[in-house]
Amino acid sequence: MASKLRGKSLSLVIGLIGAVGFVLQGYDQAVCNGLLTLGSFIAVFPQIDTVHTTGSQNSHNSTIQGTTVAIYEVGCALGAGSCAFLGDRLGRRKTIFLAGCIAIVGIIIQSTPFSLGQLIAGRVITGLGVGGFTATIPMYVSESSVAEARGRMVLLEGWFAIGGIVLATWLEFGLYYVSDNSVSWRFPIAFQGLFAIIVVACILLLPESPRWLARAGRMDEAAEVLARMEDVSVDSEHVLQELEIIRQSLVMDENNESTGSSSPFALTENGHLHRTVIAVGVNILAQMTGVNIITFYSDTIFENDLGYSGTIARIITGCLQIWQFVAAGLAVLLIDRVGRRPLFIAAAAGMTVAQACLAGLSSDLSNHAAASASLLFYFIALFCFPIGLFLVPFMYAAEIAPLRTRAKVTAMSAAANWLFNFVLAEVSPVGFATIHWRYYIIYACISAFACVSFYLFCPETKGRTLEEIDEIFVQSKSIFDTVRIAQEMPFQSELLAYPDDTGKGGVGDAQIERA
Repeated sequence: MASKLRGKSLSLVIGLIGAVGFVLQGYDQAVCNGLLTLGSFIAVFPQIDTVHTTGSQNSHNSTIQGTTVAIYEVGCALGAGSCAFLGDRLGRRKTIFLAGCIAIVGIIIQSTPFSLGQLIAGRVITGLGVGGFTATIPMYVSESSVAEARGRMVLLEGWFAIGGIVLATWLEFGLYYVSDNSVSWRFPIAFQGLFAIIVVACILLLPESPRWLARAGRMDEAAEVLARMEDVSVDSEHVLQELEIIRQSLVMDENNESTGSSSPFALTENGHLHRTVIAVGVNILAQMTGVNIITFYSDTIFENDLGYSGTIARIITGCLQIWQFVAAGLAVLLIDRVGRRPLFIAAAAGMTVAQACLAGLSSDLSNHAAASASLLFYFIALFCFPIGLFLVPFMYAAEIAPLRTRAKVTAMSAAANWLFNFVLAEVSPVGFATIHWRYYIIYACISAFACVSFYLFCPETKGRTLEEIDEIFVQSKSIFDTVRIAQEMPFQSELLAYPDDTGKGGVGDAQIERA
């Protein structure tokens, strides 16, 4: 059946299978939130109990709780980082398949523990698989989509990931009342295995990325996949033209081999170091806006700090995640209309306001009206973040990386995203326990810095082929040129109308001559 898919149907199926993988990412990231205050969970793992402890014992348990939650992010970072070595060797599909198999093993271990060590081991192994998903799926979808729909196809993953968060939140709420049985936490953990099984069962039935095939020298296969993607014959002018553009991009990098162009940190004419810094930096700044304080610890904050009951806390968290799901759906509609750069800037500005207001309103928790008003800014944060900072950084890293180093750059970017996610998850319980409301100020300042950085250094990639994005960085003579060149450079559709005009700065023979 999959072999008969062509054109938009094939692109949609690729996007949907990738999206199912990201349901697992969102689900597993949120699944611990509702378990940390659950009686049956605490009974098996009393070392992480911060609900019924005080003083030094509470502080000690907070540290262990933070490590238990955050260790998953370490697994994700390691899994994502490993794709720097595996991504180009195995190809996109086989890497995703391997990641799915590892995730299934981790989920089995994570859902059957009777000791904290087994739970932690399961979370690390699950993280290895999920990290592989996040490093490879956005790249696979980006390389397999036409420029006009690339943003929507990749952000579909983000929408499904937040759908996974919503599913985990409400499933846990439903089982919250099964308080005397471990099924209340074992089933929610085990349920996510369904998504990994779907990806593993389907991914090898889909075609490989045409750009990876070209990178591997399999030009005939690349042409066949491009023809299927465009729903045209393999010898059509459009396919030949696309294949030639990809080939030229590879030739340019290969001609720079003497300057170390195979390294993502090389100072090449193609701007490898420049692109790597932007790709990794965007992912770090996105995480350090602090939104996952809510994803990881909202139930704990609402119960312990704001004084809500366990039921009300979980209802509020569930509503927050539904709200975030709606915002992520809006991002799918906006990404190819508004562009990446405006969404980056707007989301970072919104997070700055939300975190600053949360700091102010949380400074006096004895004022119940102010504490309740802080809920508004949790909703604002979970509107802004999915609009521009949830999956857009993963996609952006894949877009701006050159084909020769794309697997390495996306792996490093995803690993950086997860590592700073780990930092946030690890230090948040201690941060709230020591500096209280001032903890939000840290993230307000980082969000403001991110807003300025996105404005100065992130070029727009909307509507451009991946090879056109290469040309933006080739033409940039400094880190401050890139945004301007992206605004001024004509699109490939315009250049095709003037094939002899290489002075327009497009991808063509002039690029080879400069290399």
